[in-house]
Amino acid sequence: MEKAVAMNILTRDEGTGKEYARIFRLLSAAKDEAHKLKLQNLMHLTNMALLQVVIDWDGIDPERELDVNLEKLIGTKTQVAMKDAAENLVLLDCH
Repeated sequence: MEKAVAMNILTRDEGTGKEYARIFRLLSAAKDEAHKLKLQNLMHLTNMALLQVVIDWDGIDPERELDVNLEKLIGTKTQVAMKDAAENLVLLDCH
């Protein structure tokens, strides 16, 4: 009997980790702005979008992987996304 092997193969329509991190940061910024403007529906939508980015980023199937701690995973991805942003930050000395 053959065993099926799960492989993470990057296809044309799948993003890289840096692309997912960028999308995560953009959605986080949109969520923050929605919070400032007290736009509850937009905050809810950005929360859903952030969750979907994390699910896609890790290739999780929530229907099959019920034991995944999504809150912890979101926290981890937040750290990765913000670390990636800090590494790409360039400071200019104007003096």
